[in-house]
Amino acid sequence: MLGELLIIGGTFFWGLSNILLKKGIGRGMEPGTANAVQTGTSAVFMIIIWFFVIAMGVIPFPVIDPSSLLFLLIGTFVGLGLGTTLYLMGLKYIDASMASPLSSTSPFFVIVMAILFLGESITAFIIIGTILIFLGVVLIGRNKGEKPVSSKGVLLVAIAPAFWAITVICYKIALADMDVFTANAIRMTALGLSLCVYVTLRGQGCMVSGRKAFLEVSGAGMANYVIGGTMFLVGLMMIGASRASPISSGTPFFTMLLAYLLLGEKMKKSYIIGGLLVVAGVILISL
Repeated sequence: MLGELLIIGGTFFWGLSNILLKKGIGRGMEPGTANAVQTGTSAVFMIIIWFFVIAMGVIPFPVIDPSSLLFLLIGTFVGLGLGTTLYLMGLKYIDASMASPLSSTSPFFVIVMAILFLGESITAFIIIGTILIFLGVVLIGRNKGEKPVSSKGVLLVAIAPAFWAITVICYKIALADMDVFTANAIRMTALGLSLCVYVTLRGQGCMVSGRKAFLEVSGAGMANYVIGGTMFLVGLMMIGASRASPISSGTPFFTMLLAYLLLGEKMKKSYIIGGLLVVAGVILISL
């Protein structure tokens, strides 16, 4: 039961991260800067955790294989760098309660890539799950005239999971010869430093949008990568991927609830029903 509770807790903090990112970007912080801030903040804590687990003897000091490092970095820059920045760009234009279900389709893209590049077979669950995901995305993105929905925002958020799927494939290869703590420290540090250089060259200081935006986006990084990610990984080790994956699909519901409570967004029926369809589809293709 503890493992399941940890996974649920992780999804809650992932939902909270979406809300904090929305608030920070809403104060005028650019998506690239927001990604740099949340990644850089997380990197500091990931390095501290890495040193701690080595000092405590949880893991030995790593000997890193160059090919594993290459796949780790490719996955990091493609997914967490480009993919997450696209998601944050889309979050500027649409509600967090809409963005979260739309961005929950990465398992679908992982399955597609596994079929195309790894020779995995298509099952009835994959076909049915794909149909449910498609219907859910259409339902979430449709506009009843209450408020214009930005097609640009929907498109940016909807394509981000494709880049995250590339990350999953690359990480699967990299983690065959690398422990999770070392991988986290390397990927967050490399991406954080790179993004900080990028935003500095563009003249986008991390504090340019104000202290509140900086603290909110930093908190988003902590909630997403440090707290939520750690809870998920510990739960994953306790109950396994087959049980953890479906439970972790509940992030959109925490996002919708927190968006309603903290951002004043409406709990639209189309978002709720569409989110249910997306999650059901994700669970099916994960079976």
